[in-house]
Amino acid sequence: MSDPVDLLLITHNRREYVERSVATLLADPAPFRVFWWDNGSVDGTADLCRSINDPRIVERHLSSENVMQAIPFRWVLDRSGSDLIGKVDDDTLVPRGWVETIAPALREHQELGMIGCWTFWMEDFETYKQIAVNKVVQVGRHQILQDVSIGGTAFLMRRQHAESYFVNDPLGRGVPIRRKDMTLDGLISGWYFPLIWAEHMDDPRSVHCLMNRMGTTGAHAALTARSRSISSPSEYLNWIKMDAQRALTISVKRQLREYRSRSSLWRRVWRRLRAFRLK
Repeated sequence: MSDPVDLLLITHNRREYVERSVATLLADPAPFRVFWWDNGSVDGTADLCRSINDPRIVERHLSSENVMQAIPFRWVLDRSGSDLIGKVDDDTLVPRGWVETIAPALREHQELGMIGCWTFWMEDFETYKQIAVNKVVQVGRHQILQDVSIGGTAFLMRRQHAESYFVNDPLGRGVPIRRKDMTLDGLISGWYFPLIWAEHMDDPRSVHCLMNRMGTTGAHAALTARSRSISSPSEYLNWIKMDAQRALTISVKRQLREYRSRSSLWRRVWRRLRAFRLK
């Protein structure tokens, strides 16, 4: 049996999702440890965190408020004893065996960055398959569908890379890792290939999607939909499909070129603002 990996699970309300995601995660007999951080849930999710009995849940933290992702990520980094660290979101159903597929690739190849499960729908890949296969790279005996910025759920990475690229931004909504900078520095990130599908329950195509029943307002709405002021499940699905198209059809070189361009623009704006304040 291989050494266990350490997984961060962050929950915040939406108990209906959490019950399914945790049950699916723990049904996998793979060697992993779970560090569970609850972000101030008030709908019974915190009680669920207290009550689930599995020896692989090695530590739990019940926060009094929603502190987003950076603080919990730093928390697990400080406690992790594994060479590999990852995260599973509370709205995602991970497939059995995903850890035991991805972990060996990371342990065999130092140049791999963040490697994860495919959380779009498989039909999205099939739509753009002829273009997408051009982004598949061979790394030893493994293949990776390369991308500069995969989603922050159902992924693994070397702990040393997580430390090097960690972003201490308590207000940040996304996973606090400088993913594009990892690629600029020569690391290969992306989805393990052939794709390992993890069902994103917030996708309106999921039978579990709360948005289809409860709309886009309140605690049950998808965070991405709320942050983008998306008003309906159909509009959100269109956004997801466009995001998948971007990931599958835009080359890594172009992604990095666009990132450098935006970074350069931001640096110019920052220098001007700083100069204005110093006057």
